[in-house]
Amino acid sequence: MNNRKTLLSIMISNALAMPLAVQANELEIYGTIAAAVENLDNSTKKTTEVSSNHSVFGIKGSTKIDDDLKGVFLLDVFLGSDSGDSGNGSLYGEGRDGYVGLQGNFGTVALGYHGRPWKTSTNDMDIFGSTIADYSALMGTVPGTDGVYFDAGIANAVLWFLPDYKGFSGHLQYGADEQDNESNDIGAQFNYTTKDLYLVVSHDIDGRTGGSDVKATKLAGEYRFGATTVGAIFDTISDSPGNTRDAYWLAASHQIGKETLKIAFAQAGDSDAGNDGATYFALGLDHGFKNNLKAYIIYSKISNENGGNYGYISAPHTSTNGNTAVVTGADSDVLAVGIKMDFSFKK
Repeated sequence: MNNRKTLLSIMISNALAMPLAVQANELEIYGTIAAAVENLDNSTKKTTEVSSNHSVFGIKGSTKIDDDLKGVFLLDVFLGSDSGDSGNGSLYGEGRDGYVGLQGNFGTVALGYHGRPWKTSTNDMDIFGSTIADYSALMGTVPGTDGVYFDAGIANAVLWFLPDYKGFSGHLQYGADEQDNESNDIGAQFNYTTKDLYLVVSHDIDGRTGGSDVKATKLAGEYRFGATTVGAIFDTISDSPGNTRDAYWLAASHQIGKETLKIAFAQAGDSDAGNDGATYFALGLDHGFKNNLKAYIIYSKISNENGGNYGYISAPHTSTNGNTAVVTGADSDVLAVGIKMDFSFKK
């Protein structure tokens, strides 16, 4: 039997069966089940498949130490909601976020694995996030490749979530490579939040052994007025001396009753190698049945320059579609229809 599946099953059983006073003062079991039918054309072949769109299962809780301090934990994993296999022969796949630590007036300090500051800084801004049209197709991607380096997590990490002070907060993270000190990962984000405004800056370093570190800096903002929300992101990445690319992303959404209309555009400029940029466009409509249940339809297109190699990202945090890879210079487009349901149980 898969060890990860066995361990998770034991944890769930214990969490539900043990007296609350023994396990935690607060406990929440939560998750998301989402899947979509995706018709994808990557210029070499056309496919239609059912894919998981960021399905997850998680447990989090806390135990009070005194009036100013408590212990906290978080553990969640991806789910294979399309085929029952999340990549390791089990419904339960790789970890998404997980840590154990202390929370107090200083914020939260913990050890574990978690989305890096580049990811957490604008994750909630991506109006097509957790679908095949996720902005990571262009944003946070190293020039000239379709690999994701920054819209991801850091393992073996020390985490510090700064406390909120008059709207200011942040997230610092250090990830030990455990093989070579030259390839450790580092990230930081600092943000300001009001009722209608969100501003953030982040900087991440993806350490590399025997080569240049990959560095990314991001500036972003979002503003909400009435039923309309607009957002913008500027992102610059350098993967070697003299090889840098800049990108930007613009998005807007507008809610009318139970429907939300969404549109986004992004452009990755040429790196110093030249002629390897791309543009991205997405248009979508959500229908909310209830607060925790919605259906969505999305059309998106990526257009590469002759040397560009940007494609939709096949990953548990976007879509598990296995046909997203493109050949250099080729375009992609996709039409997706999906449904998403969130659930939560607190005790």
